[in-house]
Amino acid sequence: MEKANKHALGGWVPPLAGQGQESDVPAQSQSALLRFLPFQLDTLLRLRMAEQDQYLTDLRKENEQCKNEIMDLRKENGNLKSNNRTLRLENEKCNKELEDLRQKNRNLKLEISKLRPGLQDSQKEMPCPKERMSKAVDHKSESSEEPRESELKTVNEKCANKKHWVKLLFQLNSTEHDMQQPQEMNADEQNDSRKQSKETIKVPQKQCTSVAKGLRPRTQHQESLVSIGIDFGTAFTGYSFGFKGAKQIRQPKWGEEYGMNTPKTPTCILFDENKNFLKFGYDAIMNYTRQTRRNEAKKLFLFDDFKMELYGKVLHRDSMMTAKNGKKMRAMKVFSESLKFMKDHALDMIGKHTAGVTYSASDATWVLTVPAIWSSAAKQFMTEAATEAGLVTKSEPERLIVALEPEAASVWCKQLPKEGFMEGDLTEAETIEQVPGTQYMVVDCGGGTIDVTVHEVAEGGCLKELHRVSGNNLGGQTVDKNFKSLLREIFSEKVFDEFEENHPSELKRLMYDFSICKRYDGEVLVQCPYNLQELARKVKDIEDYFEGNSDAEWESGQILLSGTKLRALHDNSIRGIENLIEEILQKSNLTIRYILLVGGFALSPYVNGFVKEKFGSKYKVLCPVDAELAVVKGAVMFGMMPNVVESRI
Repeated sequence: MEKANKHALGGWVPPLAGQGQESDVPAQSQSALLRFLPFQLDTLLRLRMAEQDQYLTDLRKENEQCKNEIMDLRKENGNLKSNNRTLRLENEKCNKELEDLRQKNRNLKLEISKLRPGLQDSQKEMPCPKERMSKAVDHKSESSEEPRESELKTVNEKCANKKHWVKLLFQLNSTEHDMQQPQEMNADEQNDSRKQSKETIKVPQKQCTSVAKGLRPRTQHQESLVSIGIDFGTAFTGYSFGFKGAKQIRQPKWGEEYGMNTPKTPTCILFDENKNFLKFGYDAIMNYTRQTRRNEAKKLFLFDDFKMELYGKVLHRDSMMTAKNGKKMRAMKVFSESLKFMKDHALDMIGKHTAGVTYSASDATWVLTVPAIWSSAAKQFMTEAATEAGLVTKSEPERLIVALEPEAASVWCKQLPKEGFMEGDLTEAETIEQVPGTQYMVVDCGGGTIDVTVHEVAEGGCLKELHRVSGNNLGGQTVDKNFKSLLREIFSEKVFDEFEENHPSELKRLMYDFSICKRYDGEVLVQCPYNLQELARKVKDIEDYFEGNSDAEWESGQILLSGTKLRALHDNSIRGIENLIEEILQKSNLTIRYILLVGGFALSPYVNGFVKEKFGSKYKVLCPVDAELAVVKGAVMFGMMPNVVESRI
């Protein structure tokens, strides 16, 4: 070190400090030394800084490499998630296609089973030409040709007469020999019959002992041409209809112009600023949405999911309801206009199915279904709303039947063959009604309510009520409300409330998609509406809303909901169903054999699976193939035989 310093300072080495020696260095050299020291220190510092810069550069390179590796891993993870989601969607699609094929197979079996009894009856009633010809041969073999022709002519005449008998407009009382039910008529036959109906029609009656009684006239207003059932639901409303004497029951499809294809339409109605009716169902939602974009929706009156406004409240003709814009309107007007729309749509649809024959409301028997838990005041309110809507007149109130939803479903289920149930198993007979004394429970799992009734099959296929109808308001919409609460927790109250107010059509589509998801077990993917995404992104990235959430994940525009969370959303409703069933089964005097689950909510695997797991060991739990239409189809049959429930408690 001393050698280096000596060389650097031109041979002079300064003395060490504190040694008490006087320096032999000249003053000029000392001055040069003092000037050179800062330069030397600066050089050393620069070298040190260069080394540190190089070290930092190396660290940055390593950090960049790590970042690149992380990005590659994230991309790979994203690709795996995308592939996993694609496979899951393909799997769901395959499952849906498989379920559709199974549904078609069940429907075909159901149609075959319905046609089989009619074919067997026809075969029994139709005379056999071969037998008659063989008899003719036995009596006179030599002149057999002439008797054969005579017998065949007689058979043809009888068949023609029977065919003419079937074509009569009304369901006539036939003789004991001719018990065949009238079949559905074509347009020409109905036109001819309508012309005849203006006059009195003389009809032979069964077990007639007097000529005068046998030819007693029957006028048109005593018989309805068609039975129309209206299921006014909490979330969705629909109708079905069937002609007198025909076995087929029809219902329209709704929402096809909006990419939907449902047997019912949303229970939504729209009025203008002057409280004049505008639209109902899907049309009401879409029209309101268009006005929302123009900032004119505040002028309109929109009511949706309003059926339960009649539950648990004191009702009178001037009761009011609150619309989306916060303004009020008479509840009677809201319900009557809704029923008027369904009436007009049904009559128009029936006309299309009969080659343009015009039907009026007075040609039909109308069956309006209501929940079992509704009060007498609510039922009377619906009766007055139906009268105001023009379904019936005050002079013919008997054309309107207000039926309990579980009773209507029971009427439909009791005549179903085993192919009509998903399980395809009736242990004792082809149909429940074929075994008098059979006791069964009907659990109607609807959108707003859960209704339960217990019936026993009496002689002739009629029903006896064994337990007073009961129920609660924990239907499928309870799960929907829980799902909306979950979305509010994820996206915040502010974001979801803004979406709910300004984009009702997207919200309705979201809830419809969720209703489909409720029919699957395990985790499900729910498409997140575009405008909900846009509103959420204004606050923060979508992925950040799902950070640390074990119940839901974000996957490329969709919400992946875990099976555990989906099951938890059903808990309230399932507990309510369990309590209703257990309360009835505790009755010691009942020998119930079947528990029938009906209604759209019954298609949920959580509801269906729970009831089977809880009660399946003692009772046969069955669910109809068309569970969501059991009430409205049963309503049509109820209109054809209004006294089918012969006794109630």
